[in-house]
Amino acid sequence: MTLTFEFDGKGPRELAEAFDALGGVVTDHLEDAAEDIGVRIASAARENAPVDRGRLRASISHLVESVSGALMQVRVGSNVDQAAPQEFGTDPGHFPPPSALRGWARRVLGDEDAAYPVARSIAETGLEEQPFLRPAFEDNLEWALDRINNAVTDAFGDVGFDV
Repeated sequence: MTLTFEFDGKGPRELAEAFDALGGVVTDHLEDAAEDIGVRIASAARENAPVDRGRLRASISHLVESVSGALMQVRVGSNVDQAAPQEFGTDPGHFPPPSALRGWARRVLGDEDAAYPVARSIAETGLEEQPFLRPAFEDNLEWALDRINNAVTDAFGDVGFDV
């Protein structure tokens, strides 16, 4: 009596070879997917960002890091000081330095000396949030999950499994 084992048209040897190759192929596909996701979310965040001089918008970037094997981490954000107050707003009580508001007061209000009253107003009432990162993530979440799913499906196809 002979018993033949096949899976998806592959015998044990071909199956073992496909599984050996799968880890690296999945990692490659997920790295590409993570890069695509970072680019898309960063682009959407730049579109959403409030603009005065464009410094915040220009500072938004993404970074893809391998955490472990095929586990990727995508970070999207900004390194400028005004990013967090714009995204989350501020509570009353924080008195921003008027010197940081002088240029804005001159451009927007036409009076550099208005920086101190603006700083006082922010200290009294806080700063209303103007989210740009969270909507970029939320608006692209379904697309990102589909991109990850397609990456895994493509990886299985590349090693000979029909998924």
